[in-house]
Amino acid sequence: MAAVDDAIARGYLPYNREAPVLRTRYAVKPFAEKHQHFRPYFPSRPGNVLDVGAGIGVDAQGFADLGHQVVAVEPADAMRAVAIEAHNHSAITWIDDHLPGLEKVKTRGDLFDFVLVSASFMHLSPDHQQSGMTSLGRLTMQGGHVCMTLRHGPVPDGRTMYEISDETAIRRADKAGFTCLVRERGQGLKRVPGVTWSSFVFEKR
Repeated sequence: MAAVDDAIARGYLPYNREAPVLRTRYAVKPFAEKHQHFRPYFPSRPGNVLDVGAGIGVDAQGFADLGHQVVAVEPADAMRAVAIEAHNHSAITWIDDHLPGLEKVKTRGDLFDFVLVSASFMHLSPDHQQSGMTSLGRLTMQGGHVCMTLRHGPVPDGRTMYEISDETAIRRADKAGFTCLVRERGQGLKRVPGVTWSSFVFEKR
C-alpha cells in the first residue's frame, strides 16, 4: 500500500514547492475565459460540482460564483493553502484527497452533477487509471458530466505524468459507465512546442 501511495504522491508533491510561482501563473486567465469546450455542460441550475485537482482554486471559485456547491479536491498542501487563502468562499468545501480512490469524497455520500478533472488525471499511472475512472463514475449522478483534459508530450522537469491516448481514455470511461460526448485535440492556451491537449466530456449512463 505504501508503494502505491508513493507512486501517486509523485504526481502531486512537486506542486508544493512550485505553489508560490503557480499562484500567479494559474491566476492569469480568468474563469470566464476558461473551459470553452465544457461550458455547454455546466449545470444549468445550482448543483453539486466536484473539482478534482483544484490547484489554486480559480475554477472552484468560478463555479461557486455561478451558484453551485463545490467540493474542491487538492492533495498538495501548499497549493491547497494558497487556494483557501485566496478563495475562502462559503460554497466551497476544500478536501485533502486524490485520485484514484477519492476516498474522503466518497465518504461524504454526495453525487455530483458536474465533475471537472482539469490537467490532473494524467498524473495517474496506467495501473491506476481504470480505478480512477471508476471512482469518478461512482461519484457522478446519472446524466451528469465529467469534463477532463489530458496533456500529451514532453513532461516538465520534476513532474510525473503518463501518456494516455484518447482511445484509452474513452475505453476506460466506457468501462466506468460513461459515454463520450465530446473529444477535442489542440495545442492548448500556452502553445508549448511538442505539447497537445485532449478535452473530453463524458456523460454518466
